[in-house]
Amino acid sequence: MNIQQLEYILAVDEHRHFAGASTGTPSLFRGTPSLWIILLFFTLSLHSQHHPFVSIHQEQSAQYASYGEQSYSFYDSLHQFQLIPARQISDCQLRRVVFGYHPYWGGSAYLNYQWNLLSDLCYFSYEVNPSTGHAVTIHNWLTDPAIDLALQQGVRVHLCVTLFSGHSAFFANPAARQTLIDNLISLVQQRNAHGVNIDFELVPSSQAENLTSFLHDLSAQMKAAMPESVLSIAIPATNWSNTFRINDMESSIDLFMVMGYDYYWNGSATAGPVTPLYSLTSSNDYSLSRTISAYQAEGIPNEKFVLGIPYYGRQWLTQSNSVPSPVLANGTALTYANIRNNIGGNYNSQHYFWEPNSFSSCFIFSQNNNWNQCFIGLARDVRKWYDIVNYRRLAGIGIWALGYDNGHPELWQAISDKFSDCYVPLLYDTLFDSGGPTWNYYANELYTMTIDHGWQDNHYLDFISFHLEDPYDSLWIYAGPDTLSPLLGSYTGTAWPGSLSSPSGIFTLRFKSDPIQQKQGWMAVFHDGSLGLTEFSPPVTVRGLAYPNPALDKVRIHLEGDKVWSGYALYDSRGRMIMRKDLQAPMGEPGIVEIDLAGIPCGLYYLAFYDSGGYGCIVRFIRR
Repeated sequence: MNIQQLEYILAVDEHRHFAGASTGTPSLFRGTPSLWIILLFFTLSLHSQHHPFVSIHQEQSAQYASYGEQSYSFYDSLHQFQLIPARQISDCQLRRVVFGYHPYWGGSAYLNYQWNLLSDLCYFSYEVNPSTGHAVTIHNWLTDPAIDLALQQGVRVHLCVTLFSGHSAFFANPAARQTLIDNLISLVQQRNAHGVNIDFELVPSSQAENLTSFLHDLSAQMKAAMPESVLSIAIPATNWSNTFRINDMESSIDLFMVMGYDYYWNGSATAGPVTPLYSLTSSNDYSLSRTISAYQAEGIPNEKFVLGIPYYGRQWLTQSNSVPSPVLANGTALTYANIRNNIGGNYNSQHYFWEPNSFSSCFIFSQNNNWNQCFIGLARDVRKWYDIVNYRRLAGIGIWALGYDNGHPELWQAISDKFSDCYVPLLYDTLFDSGGPTWNYYANELYTMTIDHGWQDNHYLDFISFHLEDPYDSLWIYAGPDTLSPLLGSYTGTAWPGSLSSPSGIFTLRFKSDPIQQKQGWMAVFHDGSLGLTEFSPPVTVRGLAYPNPALDKVRIHLEGDKVWSGYALYDSRGRMIMRKDLQAPMGEPGIVEIDLAGIPCGLYYLAFYDSGGYGCIVRFIRR
């Protein structure tokens, strides 16, 4: 076991020992960090040498290095590149950062980039020789036509510099550090580019101060030589052992590109989403929502926070078709285009599964008598990630990697719809605390969410559930764009907020939790108030209960009493009828009806039951 693996263990142990009571960690490990370390040490001693953590950046750097230096035609053939015929490009203008990595193996993919929806192109990469600071290779930095075209289109260009090993040797050598700084400044100037992106991964915590010192030196010398230059850094989804000391380095960094992926990686013991919006399980409680909260708490300002998202997924051989499932072999990274180009094969609607805990898309299928699970962020997932970026008011997104969509336009459309002046507002949305629909919220959170879809008229926030630790965890709700807006109420415990309205259509939620105990949290629906039933307005004479609520594929309705019902109608949140069905036969169980929701989009719905004299019961539920 090496020092990096031991630091990983200590970091995991520190987290579990601190938060185990709220995360579902088995009771054996609660309050027993030494046992936790011993068991992890034993497990990793058996397996870690076969499954060391490797990020997607490092994994694919090694993969393409194995091909040697190749031509664009080689990479185009490898990726089955197809040039999109001339099309009408919108004149939508970005309102947020879209920071895309352009790997040297991208070939001609840049010809399909929608440049008006890209603010920054980051060329990958200058590979550092840790002994000297010189480049092992800079690939085609000085000649790549993607850089020329980006500059012509007014897109900022950055040179990414990678160091995946040899950190101690590099940081201990002042000459190597200075050589790297000099080289980077020179290369950026030669290209009339805009900045440098640092991608130093698996840096041991013993080098934390040296890393920070190097960033200060690089920033100072870059700003002296190029006052308008931009220094960015790629950091992992979880800041193990506090190697990246955010408060100390923040003054030198212009953008923090947080790699919101690799939550499940090629060596994971179980299959799972590369980027879970919420946690898949209670025991592995890391997710995109937690990453945002953690780094905001550590001091990344919103205006410098760029959330990296993947244009790739990962597929494993698994023991079963259940989720989660143990894996039988290392996973394989597949680009978005790999999946979309094969929708007629294994990646079709019959094999599609929406995982409700993490809000993740997955394809589950049997091939050669083996189960396979492929988790991939489709447009549905991506749009939910982008909503969180807007709600938490982050600077924008990063993309690993440009070209991995290979001409499929829906991911560019999502950027346009969510981050440009062609923004497409939501009529309604279901909102959750950081634990999502299933798990408790996290400890030590302090963040705000602003729900602003640009309607500029009265809108509503209806709370479906609410349970915080009383009186230590609290939610404040304001009618407006910030916490200076009118306070609608402050809530803790089970003090139900009910239905709230904002004349401007904007809500700001401020949430705070302490370190001791967490509860189920809250769920609310944002909507425009058009929840009335347009066809009928009968008196409600009978109470009904929907469960599970939120519902996934089916919902069951329990109706009080022994009333005979003739049928029901399903309405969406705007009062439009979605379906209507007569009940020709008695219900299977007294007072209970089960309704199939296949093909029904996610959202807020109303079920209206009627008898021979009209409607008598209205039940509200969420389809997730």
